[in-house]
Amino acid sequence: MGVHKVNVKLAGGGAETYYYAWRGKGAPRIHAKPGTKAFTQEFMRLTRDRQKTVVDGTIGSLIDDFRKTAGYQKLAPSTRRDYERQFATIRLKFETFPVPAIEARGSRRLFIDWRDTMREAPRSADMHIALLSRLFAWAKGNELILRNPLESVERLHDATRRDIIWSNEQLTKLLADATPHLRDVALIALWTMQRQADVLTMPTLAFDGERTSIKQGKTGARVRVVAAPDILPILGKAKREERQRVLVNSYGQNWTSSGFRASWRKEMARLKITGVTFHDLRGTAITYAYANLNRSHDEKIKLIAEISGHSAEEAESIIRKHYLAGQEVIDAIGRGTKKA
Repeated sequence: MGVHKVNVKLAGGGAETYYYAWRGKGAPRIHAKPGTKAFTQEFMRLTRDRQKTVVDGTIGSLIDDFRKTAGYQKLAPSTRRDYERQFATIRLKFETFPVPAIEARGSRRLFIDWRDTMREAPRSADMHIALLSRLFAWAKGNELILRNPLESVERLHDATRRDIIWSNEQLTKLLADATPHLRDVALIALWTMQRQADVLTMPTLAFDGERTSIKQGKTGARVRVVAAPDILPILGKAKREERQRVLVNSYGQNWTSSGFRASWRKEMARLKITGVTFHDLRGTAITYAYANLNRSHDEKIKLIAEISGHSAEEAESIIRKHYLAGQEVIDAIGRGTKKA
């Protein structure tokens, strides 16, 4: 299994490389440009219904074994979907790569060179190499290999402050001018530090009048968050209207993930807010919480980690990068809420 490459001499004297979905008679040709997302999608479409024979002792067999583990099966469905797409790309290049060669001198350079072929999409390139490193870490932990050649690989994507933290002006504009059904989602995300999927599916029954209980889809962790005054009206309204979920769209219907993303994208364009994402509200909220809590550093990190679902190390990393923005964020949230 794996892409088969054939160098063909053309009638005019030139040469061209053709790519086929597999080796052998009847294999369909892949017409998309190698290294592109379209190439991966075409390969997956052509091989979806084909019986795959994976050779033991290869990266392909490692992937199959890793996908059967309890840890992999416990991942959120959305995470597994992302991993399956990335594994498909990895298989295109390394399906038959021998396991012993993973440990060989020079393998790190080979894998990083492959990552760099995707440099035009640096975040995606980093995600692919991170998943390959995770696969190798699992193999090392199970004594299938002796070393992981992809430990401590430097990222291509540079996550700057602008990528993580909403500015004063952006937060103020969002909370003051966004349409109510989208502003409510943003407020719940800010004051509970939860992921988009967990915010959109938050059940009204989980709110007892003072606290809301949340089961995080990605980690499976259960957290109880005291409802801040800023979101009590949103939670209270959902309870009075006996909604299934706290947050609904402009038609009063439960959000779908694709519907929310489309609405959010249009709203950001209307408000002319660029350079930040909905997910970045979590980093903003963590910065806000750290700056506002009257506790010791260690106590602040512990409390933030318990609510946000981040590990203590992840929470502290965000704080170390962005604490100086804390007061700006606090002021912005306060002003934006008062204007709304």
